[in-house]
Amino acid sequence: MLKIVDRFGEPVVLVGTATDKYRVRAHDLGNGHLEVSASRVIRWEEADWSPEYLQDVRECISKAHEEADPEEVRAKNLARASRRARTRIRRLCKAMGADTLLTLTYRAEQRDLALAKRHTKEFVRRVARVHPGFACVVGFEEQQRKTWHMHFAVAGIPPYYVHKGCVVRSYDLLRSIWRSVVGDLSGNVDVARRRRHRDKSGARIAGYISKYITKAFAEGEKWSNRWTHYGACDVPVPVDLGEVSNLADALSDAFALVEEWQQVATFRLDRWKEWAFLAVERPPSRRSR
Repeated sequence: MLKIVDRFGEPVVLVGTATDKYRVRAHDLGNGHLEVSASRVIRWEEADWSPEYLQDVRECISKAHEEADPEEVRAKNLARASRRARTRIRRLCKAMGADTLLTLTYRAEQRDLALAKRHTKEFVRRVARVHPGFACVVGFEEQQRKTWHMHFAVAGIPPYYVHKGCVVRSYDLLRSIWRSVVGDLSGNVDVARRRRHRDKSGARIAGYISKYITKAFAEGEKWSNRWTHYGACDVPVPVDLGEVSNLADALSDAFALVEEWQQVATFRLDRWKEWAFLAVERPPSRRSR
């Protein structure tokens, strides 16, 4: 591995060598969610290259970029953007304690993504009037009939709201608000998903929404944004736990952070043992309703 960096206006070549050590990071996202990652440490050392040799290498790299298949480059860039979006969505859902999935739909044909986004923003604004502090993560999906619908990850929807002095079923009110926003297009709020996903964690809810993000990046216009979030939701900063001497110690340190009341939601180990990922959460019976 090598990289060329700028140092005081001069190019410097750094050569990377894989070590047996691993760097461990912990990310406490709240609501019982903890993510721990371990990645192999790369040691970078400055290479003693002549200016002529460095120039030859840079020309080879430039030529390789010019000859690369544009579609292949685009696919790789979109894949990276998709992974970043999925990571961001996963962490937002966990940090906000997402426990419910809603799907907002149009009954009439509605193919305008910009309009769907405006409707979504107005819906959230009106909901916040009866639900102060309302927060959500939203994914936009195009149906087979080319009409948009929106997947919402939300937290803390109560059974009832008090609206204009009356006690109203929460999902009846949400449906009424959505229909008031879309007008003649008419619409619905799919609440059946709540029953199907009520025992799922923020991670699984995030996975449900983020799968549409991957699809959107593949099918949408370049860098079109097919997701958003509303409301205050601060994602904590991960903590660097330092380096350990080998993978076994890294995994031992990771699992040592798991509390007795938590359960493992995800564990992945790279086939080349370059990295490992652990995610834990509260069991369903311990999550707040």
